[in-house]
Amino acid sequence: MAKTLGILLTLLCLSMGAVVWLHHLGAGVTSADLTVLCAASLKPPMEAVGGAYRAQSGEGLRLQWGGSATLLGQIQITRRGDVLITADEGTMTDARRGGWVLEAAPLLTQRPVFAVRAGNPKAIHELSDLFRPDVRVGLADPKAASIGRATRDGLGEVWPKLAAHAAVMKPVVTEIAGDLVLGAVDVAVVWDSTLRQFPGLQRVDFPGIAFAPEHAWAATLTRAAHPAAAQRFAAFLRTQASQEVFKSHGYAPATAQTP
Repeated sequence: MAKTLGILLTLLCLSMGAVVWLHHLGAGVTSADLTVLCAASLKPPMEAVGGAYRAQSGEGLRLQWGGSATLLGQIQITRRGDVLITADEGTMTDARRGGWVLEAAPLLTQRPVFAVRAGNPKAIHELSDLFRPDVRVGLADPKAASIGRATRDGLGEVWPKLAAHAAVMKPVVTEIAGDLVLGAVDVAVVWDSTLRQFPGLQRVDFPGIAFAPEHAWAATLTRAAHPAAAQRFAAFLRTQASQEVFKSHGYAPATAQTP
């Protein structure tokens, strides 16, 4: 009997410990928090803007990061999320066609660029250099990341050959930039704004290659659990104070028109 009682007490203690651990794990995140799914390339300014919004509004805010297309896929599967912020217009168009967007507006502008380590140690000066056997190319996956999609569309018929030659293809642009900094690749396509986030990288321009600018978009979602808060946060993103934060991180103002 005493042995049985001891076992029961042990199990009770373990259960109480698990409850405390789970409570700690979920501390600061409640069902009342606004869920914002945001392109990983926008993380530095969005963390600052999100912090300012929390401080001013007193409302909970949970930021989730990933490639734009990956985040849209997550919404399609879970049918959850209050605000979606994509790094390109194409993914937002896909979200709109799928019936997930309530309202959307352009947020900022960025442009794909080729990047190398400072000093251009591999002397990469033109597109043909990317296909040299000693040059390792890093690209983002167009099925997951906006930058990959923009790179594919911008390079046109060159894309299939370059994709086949790439040493790595990652789901988010920050991973590609990190590989470049570490020397895992020699050249990569990243957003011009990404260069500000990774010291030690520089832009290189190739003759005859000019990527079009892309617009990041913010949308409130039709499945939003907190529609009023989602509208408030979307409006906060467009305030002058928020735009100054984006500008300080190297992002240009949006030039697209809301359709």
